[in-house]
Amino acid sequence: MPINPNQPKVGNLTIAYNSLKQLLVSGSLRPNPLFSMKNQAFKPGKIRHPTLSKLLLLMKLTTLFLLFGLLQVSAAVRAQRISIRQKNQPLSLALEAIKQQTGYVFLSNSFDTEKESITVNVKDAGLDQALKACLGDLPVDYHIVDRTIVLTLRKTIPQISAQQILRGIVKDEKGVTIPGAGIKIKGTLQTTTTDINGAFSIDVPSPQAVLIISYVGYQSQEIVAGNQKALTVNLVPSENALEEVAVVGFGTQRKVSLTGAQSTIDAKELKLPVASITQSLAGRIAGVVGVQRSGEPGRSTADIWIRGISTFGGNSSAPLILVDGVERSIDNIDPEDIESFTVLKDASGTAVYGVRGANGVIIVKTKVGKVGKPSIFLDYNEGFSTFTRRPQMADGVTYMNMANEATAGRGMDPKFSQELIQKTASREDPLLYPNVDWMKEIFNRFSRNRRANLNASGGVDNAQYYVSLAYYNEDGFLKTDDLSQYNSKLDYKRYNFTSNLNLKLTGTTKMDLGLQGFASNGNYPGEKTEDIFGSAMDISPVEYPVMYPGNFIPGKASNGGFRNPYADLTRRGYRTEFDNQLYTNLRVTQDLNFLTEGLTATAMVAFDVKNNNSIKRSKRESTYFPDTNKPYNEDGSLNLVQTFNSGGNYLSYEPSRGGNRKFYTEGAVNYDRAFGKHRFGGLMLGYTQDYTNPFAGDFTSSIPERFVGLATRATYSYDDRYFGEFNFGYNGSELFAPENRFGSFPALGLGWVASNEKFFEGLKKSISFLKFRYSIGTTGIGKIANGDLVGRRFAYLTLLSDNAPGYQLGKNFNNSGGINITDYGVEIRWAESRKQDLGMEIRTLNDNLYIMVDLFREKRTGIFLQRQSVPSFIGLVNSPYGNLGVVDNRGIDATVEYNVKVGSVDLGIRGNVTYNKDKLVNDDRPEQAYPWMSHIGDNILSRYGYIAEKLFDSQEEIDASAVPGSKQLIKPGDIKYQDLNGDGLINDYDKTRIGRGDVPNLIIGFGFTASYKGFALSTLFQSMHNSDIMLGGSAIFPFNGGGGLSNAYSNITNRWTEENPSQDVFYPRLAYGEDQNFNNTQASSWWVKDNSFIRLKTAQLSYNLPPRFSEKLRLKNAAVYLIGTNLLTFSKFKLWDPELQTSNGNKYPLTANVSLGLNIKF
Repeated sequence: MPINPNQPKVGNLTIAYNSLKQLLVSGSLRPNPLFSMKNQAFKPGKIRHPTLSKLLLLMKLTTLFLLFGLLQVSAAVRAQRISIRQKNQPLSLALEAIKQQTGYVFLSNSFDTEKESITVNVKDAGLDQALKACLGDLPVDYHIVDRTIVLTLRKTIPQISAQQILRGIVKDEKGVTIPGAGIKIKGTLQTTTTDINGAFSIDVPSPQAVLIISYVGYQSQEIVAGNQKALTVNLVPSENALEEVAVVGFGTQRKVSLTGAQSTIDAKELKLPVASITQSLAGRIAGVVGVQRSGEPGRSTADIWIRGISTFGGNSSAPLILVDGVERSIDNIDPEDIESFTVLKDASGTAVYGVRGANGVIIVKTKVGKVGKPSIFLDYNEGFSTFTRRPQMADGVTYMNMANEATAGRGMDPKFSQELIQKTASREDPLLYPNVDWMKEIFNRFSRNRRANLNASGGVDNAQYYVSLAYYNEDGFLKTDDLSQYNSKLDYKRYNFTSNLNLKLTGTTKMDLGLQGFASNGNYPGEKTEDIFGSAMDISPVEYPVMYPGNFIPGKASNGGFRNPYADLTRRGYRTEFDNQLYTNLRVTQDLNFLTEGLTATAMVAFDVKNNNSIKRSKRESTYFPDTNKPYNEDGSLNLVQTFNSGGNYLSYEPSRGGNRKFYTEGAVNYDRAFGKHRFGGLMLGYTQDYTNPFAGDFTSSIPERFVGLATRATYSYDDRYFGEFNFGYNGSELFAPENRFGSFPALGLGWVASNEKFFEGLKKSISFLKFRYSIGTTGIGKIANGDLVGRRFAYLTLLSDNAPGYQLGKNFNNSGGINITDYGVEIRWAESRKQDLGMEIRTLNDNLYIMVDLFREKRTGIFLQRQSVPSFIGLVNSPYGNLGVVDNRGIDATVEYNVKVGSVDLGIRGNVTYNKDKLVNDDRPEQAYPWMSHIGDNILSRYGYIAEKLFDSQEEIDASAVPGSKQLIKPGDIKYQDLNGDGLINDYDKTRIGRGDVPNLIIGFGFTASYKGFALSTLFQSMHNSDIMLGGSAIFPFNGGGGLSNAYSNITNRWTEENPSQDVFYPRLAYGEDQNFNNTQASSWWVKDNSFIRLKTAQLSYNLPPRFSEKLRLKNAAVYLIGTNLLTFSKFKLWDPELQTSNGNKYPLTANVSLGLNIKF
């Protein structure tokens, strides 16, 4: 046992001498080579020579007197204060630190200090206190003999008892399960960790065994196993929770010391039955705006912005996304493989990325293995999907009646006779008088989807592993035809693999090797889904049936011969697309504590390769239509006339290939060390990237794209109350001229934890944590990722063309046009974004309520644009580029979380809000004739057109008003536009801002969680506001073709009529044909529709099987769950899903999904 330092000095000396004598005589002492300075003097063995025995006795007596004489010196040494801070590093490093600070050396008895990893953090501790902190619950005793500390394995009494399996769940103080918590049998090396549901199982050697449950930021608990077979553990936050780390740019940092604005999301929330995790982000993270533009399998990724849009003119507004430290896409990552998901929103967090960080940064880390027994986890779910909202078209009879009304209202003859309408309504002959719902004919009601992930993890102190295989499959809704003799089914499959290996090469050197990849196969119809939708929008329901007997395709020559939506879907061939990508990472970390404490160095190399191939096999088949004079033959069969001759019935072959390769290198030195109440940190990092497109189609695109960067960071904190941080990014890009090639981007952050002040003690019971943050800095802007500078790479170079048109003098034409300048070289530089953020974090109500609020402002200058102020008569082929645009963006984002326990039920309420207001300051447009024509002061995506004042009530009102075009075509019920300049004309001078655009600037997410025993229920509602849709095509233009190329939505009956001259209608007075519709189809506020909505984004019900059932199945734990996405949508806009990006509904609709799943852990 350790020596009691409170015993008298002579007693200590006696015990030390006796212990040393016993060890020498027994021969059980063996030197540890890591700490053997003069230890080779102690050699075990039996002394037999009498002279040597006397000499040894004399030496022992001499040693006794020397020890007694040096006792005061020894006591002074033991009184020295010791400071050690290390995380998950070998015990030998901590012992070496004690040796350096005290002069004591160590001897070990059958105990390898290299193999035991510990986490310890002590400041100004005494020797015994430091030793106890280092050895913790290891089965090791220490004895202090003079200047030597002897480590011996503790003898244990074997327990004669059969082992039993103990299962349990670990939760935090609010009842939320904790995945990754550590469970250890005290006094042994037996450990395990909790799974994603916070559950664990461990073999207990005896009822007297003590379990140690621990997790970062929480106080460890020791629980006697007893005869329990199941237990629930609630951990409470530790006083050392300030040591909890958070992900920052190029590394990690103590969470309490953060001065920047960032948001994180629990990786469990991303585990949804969707193809891309981008579909899961909207409404879950404050500051993140996400809009899904399509539901088509394989093409359903969402657009993501951080704090709105702050640029325009073709400049990318997408955030920088890093996966394991390298710029990569997250579209094809399996959500089960994600360990953490962090969003950096302000300059303090993004400045180190320089040119790449202007639009915010998303950092994704994949899972790694943990020390413990191998753990195998399987998650599988399967379900069905249906459309959230499918466009509804008018039936045949309604269509014909409305078409007749449209022609009659314009003084034209009826389009359809009453006899034809009657025959269509009676369905007496659907081949000649069809009534087809084309949307129903091309779509199935339901489709299937399935997702599976099988992973294994574990490891020992020197090596940990995580490997996973994943599968995702989603069927489409589009129908197929067995008679086509080829597969045109819409079907998407993806296969993922992930392998992360972490090795401890030496006591100070670690190596991490990561491999990730996917292979996807997509099968699609020969025609694009937009074109198929276009066919369904164009063809009227009474034009012809789906198919004629004998498998003849209906079609008319008058409309191109091939506008049959069903034939477009099933008879135009098919396309197959194959994508595969491989990500590789190799990172080496070297501990440099031998130089100075807290110093580490890292080096990383990454190589990514992507390939995509597609094969299109297409054809056109002949079309037919019954003879209008004699539709039936004598035998009663249809008398079909060929309206289009395909010339053959063979599939063509059109292959295409693409891909890219990227090589990334990074080297860094990190420093983090505390001196009493002062703490210093630093980072210096350099990186390079080389991107190559081996399938480039032109010379410029074939040139590799390269950039280099330098990132530095310096941090300081005092007493965990005051924090300062300086970040600096320095980038170089080949896109700019040599004199403008490099840019510097600094940022400063300050933080104050007011709740750690002495004056705050009286408020601690009410407010346990209160922190304020402020940051200001600059980031750069440049489109580097795809080598394109707003459509122009190497914009500082002038481009010449020898294809200029010829000239003519008199009657002679000269074909030689000479050399023409297509693009002028300009001295462009980095565009810049200056950002400011003021944030506050607060915890109150016994830590049950957490609130984080950030106010932000951003001003972008020097945005890349083509000049708008150059007059056309100058004669330039293309206007030159320049750093011309200026945009201001400001707003607020906030997060609220509240957790409470009501009886046996754990409840949680969460919410977040993001609001931004962007404003155009300059876009190089010349001064406008009237102030309402100017775009300055409007948001970036503003829509412009005429203001629809009302619908005309009478001919007299028409005669007294200005109209676009001829008044002869205007009738009561048509749209009346405001003549803003009062000149009696409706033209471009009357156009002004009429809409905000289709990207919302107010996003709200809210939901709740509830758990009771093994049951858990969670929901998330997503709400988007302040966005709109500008309708066009079939949505505003029924009967637009006049010759059958038209269809109409079912809401066409909601229109102005002479019998119902209401102003509160969807459609103005109907018209047939393009000329008649000219007035009503102008871009105007009449067709700008609010598409705000509230959606039940996610709902999940799960049940963890009781331990007794899992035990019978020889499982560590098992759970079943039912999960749904996009279940309910509430919106004033009814034509199609309000989130869909389309003006007339011709996009693949978004889907709602319900899946049943099972996850088990072996």
